[in-house]
Amino acid sequence: MTAPHFPYPPVVDDGVGDPDGPRDAPGDDGYDRLTEGPAAGPDQGPPDGRTDPADPAAGTESPDGGEADEPDEPEEPLDSGDVIRRLADLLGGSTIGLGDVRVRGQNATGHGAVAIGTVNVTTAGTDGTGRIWYESLSGNEVRELAEGYAPAPSDQQLDRHLKRRHLVCLSGPSSSGRFTSAVLATARRHGLDRACVLGAEQPADLLGSSKRLPAGRGYVLRLADTAANAVDGFTLVALAARAEATGMTLILVGDFSRRGQDLAGHVVEHRVPSAVEVFRARLRQQLTGLCVGWCPDGCDGTCVERYVDDACVTHPLLSAYLAGEPRPDEVVPVVELIARTVPHGPALTERLEQLLPRQLRERATQILDAGRPDGPDGVDGWAADQARAFRLACAVLAGQPVTEIHQAARRLAGADPTGITPTGPRLRGPEVDTLLGSTLRQAVVVIGDERATGGRRIEFAAGSEQLRSTLLEVAWTDWWLPGQLLGWLADLVRSDVPGIRQAAAGAIGWSAGRDVRAALETVGDLARERRAGVRQAAAIALVAMAMQPGLRQRVRTELDQWAAGPAAHLRDTVARAYGLGLARLWPDAALMQLRLVAQARMQRRNNSVVRGLVEVYRNGHAATLVPELVDWTASDDPEVRLHAARTLRVLADRWAEPPREHWPELLDLVRRRIVGPGDVAALWAVALGMPQTAYRSWRTLGFWLNRADGNPEVASQCLALLRHVIAGRPPLRHRLDHQIRHVWRPIMPRNDLLDAVHALIDEDLS
Repeated sequence: MTAPHFPYPPVVDDGVGDPDGPRDAPGDDGYDRLTEGPAAGPDQGPPDGRTDPADPAAGTESPDGGEADEPDEPEEPLDSGDVIRRLADLLGGSTIGLGDVRVRGQNATGHGAVAIGTVNVTTAGTDGTGRIWYESLSGNEVRELAEGYAPAPSDQQLDRHLKRRHLVCLSGPSSSGRFTSAVLATARRHGLDRACVLGAEQPADLLGSSKRLPAGRGYVLRLADTAANAVDGFTLVALAARAEATGMTLILVGDFSRRGQDLAGHVVEHRVPSAVEVFRARLRQQLTGLCVGWCPDGCDGTCVERYVDDACVTHPLLSAYLAGEPRPDEVVPVVELIARTVPHGPALTERLEQLLPRQLRERATQILDAGRPDGPDGVDGWAADQARAFRLACAVLAGQPVTEIHQAARRLAGADPTGITPTGPRLRGPEVDTLLGSTLRQAVVVIGDERATGGRRIEFAAGSEQLRSTLLEVAWTDWWLPGQLLGWLADLVRSDVPGIRQAAAGAIGWSAGRDVRAALETVGDLARERRAGVRQAAAIALVAMAMQPGLRQRVRTELDQWAAGPAAHLRDTVARAYGLGLARLWPDAALMQLRLVAQARMQRRNNSVVRGLVEVYRNGHAATLVPELVDWTASDDPEVRLHAARTLRVLADRWAEPPREHWPELLDLVRRRIVGPGDVAALWAVALGMPQTAYRSWRTLGFWLNRADGNPEVASQCLALLRHVIAGRPPLRHRLDHQIRHVWRPIMPRNDLLDAVHALIDEDLS
């Protein structure tokens, strides 16, 4: 018969523990935060979460190894897998040189000449005053343009507008392919040989022309941002009337995103197909008429399709590049590079490795060069240094609220050295767009989130992660001194916002690839801080350093020195680094260094050592960890024995993966002979007998018995383990007898397994 639900189930269901999660006893959680109080007496109740004030060893140590009475601050629980995933985004993962921008509102590449701003013409003319001019594209050029064009989702909407109106504003960011889309729209409307490119400083100049433009044609007028912002409704109405009277079509191409409501009804938002389709269309057009597959019986063109889809689009470097949705003027040279020699296999890889990183750095340089008056990302009304700092802060603090990013940028630019959050009005959408600039705006997403300060967050779009590290690289080499950047990042790590601290720590870890000594000095200063959240961030920086293969030996040497040194906070940071992911890299070093850290009395109030040990266990090293913990239980140092017991108590809360979820994970490892029953029993004996861990350990053991009742296989393993636990240990045998009679039996009256457990006591007595 299955017993009723045990009233004290384990708090932790992920095997790591949540210091801020639900608690089923005062002061108790997935880890033992403090000592649980003596548990030797049979009437011992739940702990109150406080240490004995008379205990001279209850205090924590100072950074210099002395005693400090002040308690540490609460810290945000982190999962090592989440930390490593976020750092991998910043560090670029295991690959380099991949394109990385997701473009919003971008169109296909179209013809290479048009995409990069060179237009082939057959005839040209002016209005006689010199203020406007026009060029007629040849039918062959437009036809070739269409052959390499990937249709945009906005094309149909643009065609519908042109059927109803003679003037349309096609809105999209610069270098997005909007001009190509407009030219082909006029060709579809009027014919391949009646598409024209129009030039004028201002749209109003078209109203005052003394000689009308040829009628019955389609004209495309490209406007700079200042001109697009200056267009007024009256001018549009007058231009539309003139176009209708002459039977022509006029498309104004520019960035009208700030004028959407003012010019409602006239604006079509330019939208882009996937970069993969853009690449396919352009490369197919470039390879038309060529045999690229050494066809033995005559080429029918299918080898081009196979080369485009099988050799190029699925290539790891190119696939990742296209997933970032690069701009058309970036895709065009990639296509032309491939089409020039049609490389296969290693040759294609070599070409891509040469081109793609260079493109990425050029884009990052353009983003940070905010002071160029002729650039698409220059600022108007905002200081260039503030815009540059804001863009770098976006790379460092991706995922954080806009107000926090703006505040960090002000501190970097020197406009806000105090670090006090301003209480002024929020940044409006147009102001954010100006600070971002068009290139970075295409790579990020501004998300409305009322939970965030200011109501909005900035995140890099999928595939754009590599741009973050490239922006840091350009900032490090071209714009700021390394000491200035590291000082700024260290100030952010000391922030009160956990997300800011962790993101800045990742950037410090990245910087070690450029100056490992300066980065380690910065991390060392942070690791000596009394605040737990700052030490946690310092540990994240160490993990980020170790994720870079060239820095691992240097980081390993530093951790050896910290773990063996006298500074308690440095040792605590070492344990935190192993708990946040380093144990995956160096499990053997983790066990050695964590034992040194465990000797510090400061760790009585911290769970850093236990988290590091659990991380070793979680990553497939249970067979090494469990015997090592048994060795800890024989140590002459009471602190080391305490951490062995605490670790067992946390591991006992873990349950096996389906389909064996009814098994305690440790017991399942015994069944599979990965760990020895004697070792697990020795750890249980220490955890059940130590006053600091006894209360929770007995409760967890009761939950094991509750779950095992009615499952003969699990029950037999539990009995075998308990036989090892109490063998030769009279105090534990007496305590087990008390637990059965006075604790478990009253709350599990129909648990048949308890009778078998009680028989073990009699068996041991005999």
